[in-house]
Amino acid sequence: MYLSSATNRITVTWGNYGKSYSVALYLVRQLTSSELLQRLKTIGVKHPELCKALVKEKLRLDPDSEIATTGVRVSLICPLVKMRLSVPCRAETCAHLQCFDAVFYLQMNEKKPTWMCPVCDKPAPYDQLIIDGLLSKILSECEDADEIEYLVDGSWCPIRAEKERSCSPQGTILVLGPSDANGLLPTPSVNGSGALGSTGGGGPASSVENGKPGADVVDLTLDSSSSSEDEEEEEEDEDEDEEGPRPKRRCPFQKGLVPAC
Repeated sequence: MYLSSATNRITVTWGNYGKSYSVALYLVRQLTSSELLQRLKTIGVKHPELCKALVKEKLRLDPDSEIATTGVRVSLICPLVKMRLSVPCRAETCAHLQCFDAVFYLQMNEKKPTWMCPVCDKPAPYDQLIIDGLLSKILSECEDADEIEYLVDGSWCPIRAEKERSCSPQGTILVLGPSDANGLLPTPSVNGSGALGSTGGGGPASSVENGKPGADVVDLTLDSSSSSEDEEEEEEDEDEDEEGPRPKRRCPFQKGLVPAC
């Protein structure tokens, strides 16, 4: 019915079938989710000792069962919004100990009333909702865990997630120097024997001579001999049409060595 200046007319029609009928008219006021939550906190809180007795009953040994349950895990994360519980709530008709957040449950049913439990998907109307006093106490005492486990004696213990272990393989760490980081080869140390930097003729072996820095070290691991030979090969290519291809000239230096002069 609409509360306005318009007239609300109600017509009730029934048949004469020998049965009795009754008609009732109620004047109601729609309550918000905040008002329903406040009422639930006032009259719907279940004492922690009663909740503890319920845990013991759930974990009580069944003589007809071959499997003994020593504990049950309960998440401190709301299944509706995946956030930590603030007001743990469930219906008295639910068989599970897992709770959902009453704040978000009432807000969702205020927009779209379904009143279905998000854990077991069974009816959970407002009149059957209770606030778990034991889990509320646990939430205030256990702030560094997202899951707990109830034991057979009604006690509980937190379950903390293990830290993720690194899966990267263990290997040797190579520390690059300044020259290596720039893509250059390290300058080898030259002793006085003249093993590097001469072709056997006893040339100077020091890295600095007459105030001039020593020659750069060239990587000769490739098949080509030197850059000067490449220039000669370019000149020889011009005469290949007349004289034909010439055989490759042998490198006069030892492989891997270059004169320092």
